[in-house]
Amino acid sequence: MSEILPKITGQIIGHFNAFKGSRPAFHGEHTLIVRGISRDKIEIEEMEPKLAELEDILKAREVDVLSDAGKNFVEKVDSYIRDAESIDTAPDSGGLLRMKEQLETMGLHVEYKLFLMPYAGAFVAIWKDKSGFGPLYVEVTASEREETDNDMK
Repeated sequence: MSEILPKITGQIIGHFNAFKGSRPAFHGEHTLIVRGISRDKIEIEEMEPKLAELEDILKAREVDVLSDAGKNFVEKVDSYIRDAESIDTAPDSGGLLRMKEQLETMGLHVEYKLFLMPYAGAFVAIWKDKSGFGPLYVEVTASEREETDNDMK
């Protein structure tokens, strides 16, 4: 695995103060998925701005998951995971939106962003109970990617 992936996930998990108890949910050759629970009291209205701060921290560019660059990243991550595990579904950027909708119907407030950097990308999802009680959950999917001229413009 690239040395950059643990660094990226560490920066993100650290930004949310979610190191304690964090664990890899998937550890592949080209992809690392880490989940954690923030120790900070982050209010619902602070979630999106806190997530947006990652663009500067990572020196990355935020992209829409439904854009061409976003779809390419999702498909690449999917191919890396499929190489390591047996999965029967097709890659689908819209699946991320459906996941958000499902979590929201369960009473959770969800925010997510996709950040692209040269040779790596990170999808970050955070959620907490809509009531405002309870912790903030953090999930980071960091993966290697091939940089193309169109991706970083």
